Amino acid sequence: MDSENPNRPDAKISKEWLAEFYNRVTEQYSLSRQSLHNTHQWVITLTFALVTVILTMSGKESMYPNEVGLVALLVSVPLMFRFFVRSCLETSIQYKWGFIREAMDKRNYAQMLHSDKYSDIEACLIQGIRAYYFEWKSPKSLRKVIWDNLRLAYLWPFILLIALIAWGAITLCMTLLIKIVLIVVLIFMIYEVIAFVSYRGFRYERIDMPEP
Repeated sequence: MDSENPNRPDAKISKEWLAEFYNRVTEQYSLSRQSLHNTHQWVITLTFALVTVILTMSGKESMYPNEVGLVALLVSVPLMFRFFVRSCLETSIQYKWGFIREAMDKRNYAQMLHSDKYSDIEACLIQGIRAYYFEWKSPKSLRKVIWDNLRLAYLWPFILLIALIAWGAITLCMTLLIKIVLIVVLIFMIYEVIAFVSYRGFRYERIDMPEP
């Protein structure tokens, strides 16, 4: 940038810096999309494989619910949540790069049209680069990020997993093994949830970008 302080109202972006940065933004945006797609594919495959194994390994005399099946489901909960956390991180990263790329496109378009909104759009672009690149904040709230991932890939796997665990917990006696596994899983999940909601990359800052 031409100005040392990107928050100054007279801050401008040089054409050379913008062209180089645009290539990086496009590359990172595409990478985040591909990574998110791969994670969603993995969690769907994992859920299908887990349910298949648990149901097929149960013979006629020991059909699920059984102790081994319930323990396997409990152990899978942290792994499933780890996939979910990773997807939320990738979604947030995609939103960051997506906003910056869209703002750069609008700036160039407004410049081409000689729009009177050009200065406002460039100011929003500079603000977005500061917030979402240098300060690594999020253009979407954590609630939005969570819901998008549930809707795209995780809602039915979570419902299926919770239903099977609830079925086993209601039907079976709480053996020592089940209690130990349950305690370990709960401790791990509490740590994971706290680390997830307190991650600095989910700090939300809204920037309203005007149209050219």
